[in-house]
Amino acid sequence: MKHCDGQDGRRRGATLIFVAVCLIVLFGFSALAFDMSYLYVLRADLQVTASAAATAGATELPDTSLAESLALEYAGKNMPGGIHGTVLTSPDVLFGNWDDDSRTFTQGASPTNAIKVTTRRDTTNGNPAPLFFANIFGMRQRDITAEAVAARRARDIMIVLDYSASMNDDSELAHIGQLPQSAIEANLQQIYNELGAPKFGNMQWQPQLITGSNNTVLGALGLSGVTYPYPIGSWNEYINYVKNDSAVNSAGYRNRYGYLTLVNYWLAQRPMASETPDLWQTSEQPITAVKNAVTLFLAYIQSSNTGDQVGLAVYTHPQGGATLESGLTTNVAQIETISRQRQAGHYDHYTNIGAGLREARLELQQNARNSTVKFIVLMTDGKANRPNGNPQGLVLTEANLCANANYPVVTISLGADADAALMQQVADITRGVHFNIPGGQSVADYEQDLKDVFAAIANYRPTALVK
Repeated sequence: MKHCDGQDGRRRGATLIFVAVCLIVLFGFSALAFDMSYLYVLRADLQVTASAAATAGATELPDTSLAESLALEYAGKNMPGGIHGTVLTSPDVLFGNWDDDSRTFTQGASPTNAIKVTTRRDTTNGNPAPLFFANIFGMRQRDITAEAVAARRARDIMIVLDYSASMNDDSELAHIGQLPQSAIEANLQQIYNELGAPKFGNMQWQPQLITGSNNTVLGALGLSGVTYPYPIGSWNEYINYVKNDSAVNSAGYRNRYGYLTLVNYWLAQRPMASETPDLWQTSEQPITAVKNAVTLFLAYIQSSNTGDQVGLAVYTHPQGGATLESGLTTNVAQIETISRQRQAGHYDHYTNIGAGLREARLELQQNARNSTVKFIVLMTDGKANRPNGNPQGLVLTEANLCANANYPVVTISLGADADAALMQQVADITRGVHFNIPGGQSVADYEQDLKDVFAAIANYRPTALVK
């Protein structure tokens, strides 16, 4: 029998060496796998932190100081300095413009609508990521960064306003009971003064009692040879109005003639621009409160400098529908000018809410930009009464078309006569929001409510992580 102990020993020795080498290689790969997993998780944390910081900062744009402060705060909350060191510093918070079409961020470009954040665990901030087992191979640390860009979304907003004749009701004697008579009469005098306090014959502000025929009244007022000042209407119509109108009678002014009842006649009977064209310059209510709220809204839009566009549609229309007063534009001063130069019942007395909504929807469909947030602001003080037949049905049809196009409608119902239920339906159908400003308030109170609502709408500024 032959003995092979020497050969077997050599084999066992070679095996041991091979196993040892394999173990070293396996340990090395395990070490690398551990460190690579650690680096992968760390980079994911840095990316989440960059995204959170950028998104938070974008909510404060275009105020870059607040945006930077918020970005740094959120970076610290996501990766606390006590554990990770400082991962975000001011030099790594950049501001500029994000262009959706080219999908590029340009530092320092206007409008300032975007923030770019770079989070770091590297030698730049003296905080590189340590390696553990890889130290065996002389690799002690790695530089890791992550970046994110968030932008305030530009908006295409269509405003739809009620310019029906009822939008001067709070300046009329007919609304005594909803507002104090003294307040309404003070407003009528304000309107008279805003018209330039015109003089006709020997009329006075405080109405004087005069009975008899129209010619008798004309003679007593010194109006027999005085031309009526506006295109449509007449002294005889005014006299008949004062003799017969129930609201005038209830206010104690039947057969009483003066500038107070004359201004009330213009508001109640001849409010259209084709009839009494100067009324847009006056403080007829509630339309002036709406105009003031729109002015505030547009000021917010302008100050944001994030590329928003605004358009304006109004109902009414010479044929009882609605009018696109301005297509979508960044020239918000133009929108304000137009809204100021329209008066209650500007084109027509009636309320065609559905037509106003249609004008807004079509403008968004035809001219809104692809990358923007799109929505409609719809305001009314009354109930839809045009077109004849089923005016509420047209409103709901348009609401469904807006919903299909993903255009939320923010609705505002103003006063006790507004159809708040219908406005709530429109908001619900389109996934919008309804604001109800109830009646029974003073002009100052509901004007402030309107301003608060429009300010809230203006401050709704969606942000998005774009890179």
